[in-house]
Amino acid sequence: MMELNTLIHELGELLGAVMSAQESPALFQTEERIRLAAKARREGDEEAAQQLTAEVRALSADDARAVAAAFALYFDLVNLAEEANRVRILRQRAEDEKVDEDTLFEALANLKARGVTPERLTALLAEFKVELVLTAHPTEARRRTIQSKLQRLSSHIRALYSNQLSKREQAAVREAIRAEITALWLTDRNRTARPAVDDEVKIGLFFVEEVFWEALPRLYADLEAALAHHYPGVRAPTHWLTLASWIGGDRDGNPNVTARVTADTLRLHRGLAVKRHASNLHELARRLSFDPRRLPLPDSVQAWFNARELPPHIEFLKTRYDEPYRLVASLLASDLDRAADEDMVGHLLSETKIPPPANPATFNEILAHMEQALAPRHAEAELRRVRRQFEIFGLHAARLDVREESLRLSSTLGELLRALNLSLNFEHDTETGRLATLSNLLGSEKPAALAPNPGITADTAETWALFRLLARARNLYGRELLGPFVISMTRGAADVLTVLLLARWAGCAEGLWIVPLFETVDDLENAPDILTTLFTHAEYQRHLAACGREQMVMIGYSDSNKDGGYLAANWALYQAQERIAQVCQAHQVKLTLFHGRGGTVARGGGPANRAIRAQPPGTVNGRFRVTEQGEVIASRYGDPDLAHRHLEQIVSAVLLASVSAADDEQPTAVRRPSVMAEWRTAISDMAARARAEYRQLVFETPGFMEFWRHATPIDEISRLRLGSRPTARRKGPLQVTNIRAIPWVFSWMQSRFNFPSWYGLGTALNSLITNNQSLLTEMYVGWPFFRAVLDNAEMSLLKADMGIAELYADLVPDKTLGAETFARLRAEFDRTRDALLTVTGHSELMQPDPIIQKSVRLRNPYVDPLNYIQVEMLRRLRALPDPDAPEAEPLRDVIVLTINGIASGLRNTG
Repeated sequence: MMELNTLIHELGELLGAVMSAQESPALFQTEERIRLAAKARREGDEEAAQQLTAEVRALSADDARAVAAAFALYFDLVNLAEEANRVRILRQRAEDEKVDEDTLFEALANLKARGVTPERLTALLAEFKVELVLTAHPTEARRRTIQSKLQRLSSHIRALYSNQLSKREQAAVREAIRAEITALWLTDRNRTARPAVDDEVKIGLFFVEEVFWEALPRLYADLEAALAHHYPGVRAPTHWLTLASWIGGDRDGNPNVTARVTADTLRLHRGLAVKRHASNLHELARRLSFDPRRLPLPDSVQAWFNARELPPHIEFLKTRYDEPYRLVASLLASDLDRAADEDMVGHLLSETKIPPPANPATFNEILAHMEQALAPRHAEAELRRVRRQFEIFGLHAARLDVREESLRLSSTLGELLRALNLSLNFEHDTETGRLATLSNLLGSEKPAALAPNPGITADTAETWALFRLLARARNLYGRELLGPFVISMTRGAADVLTVLLLARWAGCAEGLWIVPLFETVDDLENAPDILTTLFTHAEYQRHLAACGREQMVMIGYSDSNKDGGYLAANWALYQAQERIAQVCQAHQVKLTLFHGRGGTVARGGGPANRAIRAQPPGTVNGRFRVTEQGEVIASRYGDPDLAHRHLEQIVSAVLLASVSAADDEQPTAVRRPSVMAEWRTAISDMAARARAEYRQLVFETPGFMEFWRHATPIDEISRLRLGSRPTARRKGPLQVTNIRAIPWVFSWMQSRFNFPSWYGLGTALNSLITNNQSLLTEMYVGWPFFRAVLDNAEMSLLKADMGIAELYADLVPDKTLGAETFARLRAEFDRTRDALLTVTGHSELMQPDPIIQKSVRLRNPYVDPLNYIQVEMLRRLRALPDPDAPEAEPLRDVIVLTINGIASGLRNTG
């Protein structure tokens, strides 16, 4: 059986052969010298470090591009090989009938062993709801063309790695791999233009169609099987695992997402669902060739069919075949074929009346009745799969969320109120003043004259058009088409009531989940008070009642980190969840926490199962919603088997976290309140110290912004054509306060500081290590939350490299500033590493996870040359008198390639 190392070595040799053939043997030898020097440098050879610098500085821009492309492509191949290995392991375990950890089968066995009764589990499953929300990634560094080629290459690599091919077949597959590598080599990896929003929508829908369409029903079947084994008699819930998307609905700081773009996104979503369901029903019709004398059609379905006016081709089938199940499936498919031809965007953007569109409830009902009729004869398997896909995806594929920033919404209402002579200064009023105005307006009749007003700005007209679109979409196509309305940068209850008022005026408020997003540390601290104000507001109470007294609250992991640093953000998020849950419980409101996590540790990333299990007790309760972003979607869901594994880890963790308040499985501290109080006091003190250290460096140290601008490729990142969304929320000079968290983290990751994922933690831990190390160790062993925080920081430190980071610090023109700031960062890095090893008892970083440790260490020597090349190209680019001179473009091309390669090598962007 081929080993992973053998596969990677073989792929590396094929890449070397392609580089020699397409460029020159001499350039390949240069690449090899660079690779070997980087490897020797990692082993402590100082002369090798000097040789690496000399080799890179001798490269022309064209040669640097080729060498960078080789390393970037190498990581693509390594990633595909590692994924093939993971799939092989999963399949081997399945063949051996081994029960993996973090599966639904194992989770239910765990609950049963802990004494969870069928009645309690039934109550939990009645509330069970997990939803993944796909989002675009502003720093997604890979073209769709490249993704398609890598997907083909992946299938070839897995075939070669399967050990099921003859020698002749192996030779053919190797030749196919060589051909794909050659095609990748000859394809420009850099974007020539920013992707349009609909390009990003199609990438998201690609994963819905190719992966989730089969993976989600498989999870439904897994839960049913696990329940049948461990809890016979307990029925699985319906519609418990679903998809949503922000792509095409996220307007926050992205002027490219307009009402028309959102309408077109809804069309693309519906078009995918209609196409897939129609195809499935046509195939199902061919299979349902049952004799009505042996399997009669249910009376309700027969009555529905008899009442229908049949299209000519169904009439023809009826005269030819006496197979009613086939005829019903064919008629349903025909309805969808007609739906595929409708002008959905035109319908959404106009006020004209149209015939009622196809209703997914009808399809679900008919298919469910037929499934029940076939079940006693064990002939329902195919029909169940199709019916379940209707249940999960409806005719919308994935619900589309809408997000807008609070300031934009407040400004929109302010302008409308001035146009209506109802208020002169709404958006500039105090929170108390705005609440008074909103209370008065919410209790009054809707203004008669809400037609477009020539006195309002284009921004206001666009935002109002969005609300009208939402109303039209819900009225025509049903509420399930749309997800919540998320308000970014929610600062007060007035921000939420502003959306409620606009939605009422537009006609889309009923049952609309209005979701405040709390992002900064201060906002997280204020969240419980804001919710209390809402829950005691008469008009919002009416709205809550219409929503079944359910409230979704989103918490942001990105801006809280950017605002307060790693430890302070994590502790603020933990406390906010507890207090939000307490407020909801006090007001008898069902809470769903929506976690705005990113791919990196600085933005809430890390192993999903561990993160969910570390949530505060009593905050999950069977309800969990989380974002899945850009590069994370590709790495987690690029393969159906890997997608299934990740999904089962998430849902099993949600089940277990939902009953974590049940006795023996509680963290030690929860069972001993006095200990928990001591731990909370300790982490509160450490978080305050960490935040003070972080903010003193980032916000109060003169010149830190200059250091960031020169010691990272942030300026180059902001110019790149990576995503449809701008780098900053608002125009103007890049500052920490206005740059998005993703490029902020991305820039530090590229320069290998990885600073947002650990800075301040060492100072915080050291404050207790000297006098109370045993307390920290006790917290690490007994508190899942604290353990996850430290374990994730360990991973971040392992991926960081202060030796490489120093190269970037040397790019700062002010050498004193560069040296002093780097020295401070290096000192805190060393403090954090030493403190983590002391508290965890590990002899080296990531010691308990040798697989990840080995993977990172094997990758580093291949990432390092890309950093050296990036630093050299940045040095040359910044030395040009005119940054827009013709000679700048080749340098930027190389920088983009290195950005791709470093992101691929570290398996992180932002």
